[in-house]
Amino acid sequence: MPYGKDDIKNSNVNYLGRDFDDLKTSLINYSKSYFPNTYKDFNETSPGMMMLELSAYVGDVLNFYVDQQYREMLLPLSEDRRNIITLSKAYGYKPIAVSPAYVELTIKDLIPADAEGKPDFGHAKCVTIDKGMQVVSSTDSSLVFETLDVVDFKVSSSLDIRPSVTDVNGDTGVPSYYSLTRRVKAISGETVSDTFTVGEPQKFKKITLKETNLIQILKVVDTNGNIWYEVENLAQDKVPYTKHYSSDENRTTAYSTLSGDGALDLPVPYSLEYRKVSKRFVTELETDNKTSLVFGNGILKNGSSFGGTFLAVEQVGINLPGGEEGMESSIDPLLGDAYGTLGEAPAHTKLTVTYRIGGGMGANISTGNLTLIDKMETLPSQGNTNGITATNESPSAGGSSGESIDEIRYRALGHINSQNRCVTKQDFEARVLAMPSMFGNIAKVYCIRAGSVRTTQRKKVQGLVDSLKEIIGRNYDMFDETLDPVAKEASRVELAALLDVNKDGGLNKDDFQTLYETLDLTYQNVSQSDNIYTVDLYLLSYDNNKNLVDTPIIIKQNLKQYLNEYRMITDQISFYNGYVINFGIIFDVVAQQYSNKDEVKLKCIDAIKKYFTVDKMQFKQTLYASDVNQLLLEVDGVRGINYITLTQNTDYNAETGIGGTEPDVFSPGLYSTVIQSDDSSTVVNSDGWGYFYDFSKFYGKGAVVGNGIVLPAYEPAVFELKDPNKNIKGIVR
Repeated sequence: MPYGKDDIKNSNVNYLGRDFDDLKTSLINYSKSYFPNTYKDFNETSPGMMMLELSAYVGDVLNFYVDQQYREMLLPLSEDRRNIITLSKAYGYKPIAVSPAYVELTIKDLIPADAEGKPDFGHAKCVTIDKGMQVVSSTDSSLVFETLDVVDFKVSSSLDIRPSVTDVNGDTGVPSYYSLTRRVKAISGETVSDTFTVGEPQKFKKITLKETNLIQILKVVDTNGNIWYEVENLAQDKVPYTKHYSSDENRTTAYSTLSGDGALDLPVPYSLEYRKVSKRFVTELETDNKTSLVFGNGILKNGSSFGGTFLAVEQVGINLPGGEEGMESSIDPLLGDAYGTLGEAPAHTKLTVTYRIGGGMGANISTGNLTLIDKMETLPSQGNTNGITATNESPSAGGSSGESIDEIRYRALGHINSQNRCVTKQDFEARVLAMPSMFGNIAKVYCIRAGSVRTTQRKKVQGLVDSLKEIIGRNYDMFDETLDPVAKEASRVELAALLDVNKDGGLNKDDFQTLYETLDLTYQNVSQSDNIYTVDLYLLSYDNNKNLVDTPIIIKQNLKQYLNEYRMITDQISFYNGYVINFGIIFDVVAQQYSNKDEVKLKCIDAIKKYFTVDKMQFKQTLYASDVNQLLLEVDGVRGINYITLTQNTDYNAETGIGGTEPDVFSPGLYSTVIQSDDSSTVVNSDGWGYFYDFSKFYGKGAVVGNGIVLPAYEPAVFELKDPNKNIKGIVR
């Protein structure tokens, strides 16, 4: 007779107890309930209690590891770097090993003039320099930058700097030599190669490079000269292909023909096309910061491939139409797409991998540091490079030493929501942070609907338009020939007064500079396609000390091209520099009676440093002094907290001093620029701090929302504890 549920004996088992004490108590109760006559000695020193405690210990350890493993399966809770990298890959986000610095190099070439005294662009000294030109730092020979594009002195357009005369014929007065100037983007790092031998074909073959500071894979070629292409995922079978005119057999010049009479108009050095490829691979970051290349799963029994098609299965025991004879002609050309969309697997060959290494924060160098040309090749080769010089007229920026655990976590969580399309605010922010490191590093980003916060700029434009309208209205009759000359002169004076935009007593250079900047700002916010900007992105990058700085223009240009592949066709994006608000922290704590006060103070400072690390600070973030209060209470040796003050200069919680005012702890204050009530800016010092922010309104009886709750600024800004070794001050009583 089968047993029913009512025939099962109820057990006195507690399934909720999971730690050592609960398990021990449950085992004792279980023994008393089911073995009352077998064992009765529950003294702590008895052998039986030893066995019960050992069982509780094993259960406690097992429960700990079960809980820990479950935590490590969840990206928001995981702490192990290996698990975080693995989970981020599952979310479609690729962590980076290192971010390179970018810079714009100024390259100059000295060429002779032709018979008419014009630059001779056809002369042998007028060359085309291939990309990959290496320029070394004059102060650190280990810092190498490589150009990312061709430098073509044979091409001249309105976008290029006009040739300048360097030498004039003393007899004729005609120019004899010109200096040509070109600007090109360069990336920190140098190109190296490694070779791997591949034997029998293997599905999803993986090879790992030895370098831990890899920036990007440049080229992968096998023994037969076949190129293997890097893709976002193995299911992607089309890749963009660019070709410079110097290597294109169908082109002899960089200029394009726009009219029917054969006139040469605009220079177009590159042509672009998309190629369908089966030889492809993806890159993966390993836990030790090394990079691996993973190839497809398309394998043939004999290790070769047929035509442009392949199978994604091993052909052991599989019957193909027509047998192995005539295989290429008998298989449907679409078969490769239908059964093998993940690419070929290399077999019986050698793969030469060319890649770029370098980058890091140390590559963020100062102006004029890149002057030594180490490597340079011309197109075609053996060109005359005498007289070529290089320098950087602006500092390099964007380099960083990879991503921290928190950065990987939050970027991966943001990446999963975007689905490779920028629609929401979070989509744009996640996509910007996911930009490949080869295009530069964006440390912080804030997205908002266009025009939502550009108060200062709107007021400038509105004020200029109002002034111009007033000028026209008051001086409409100024050009009337019948108007009295005295009245005309009065109108002219009135015109000057209206154009005195800085209100400093009359027209001067500063007024016209303000007018120019305002008109330029207006122009920047109207696209050439007559579409209105719909998205504003506020950006900040890191310098070599991992301090927040304005994002260089060259990285913004890279970002614009990158976002074009993901934005909606109706979106127009504009970039602005975010604001940085530097601050300091003052704490007053009470130590335990027998604690070393100096040691307690160092522990408090260290805890605050970790809490306010720049990796965790974001745009529009609210600061809570209560969080710091709770943080310090957990520091070993701290008994109580008197107060915590977040400020740029004054300790608002301290007792008032002479004159009834709080003491200035940071003097001068931790700010360099002040925005006035009329939206004008004043630079108060050159110490490299950010903007002034009124912390006083968050303390005392008149606090806006509560004592010690610092609300974010109206303009998109990031709070930064820039120099914690000097800007954290405290007293331990």
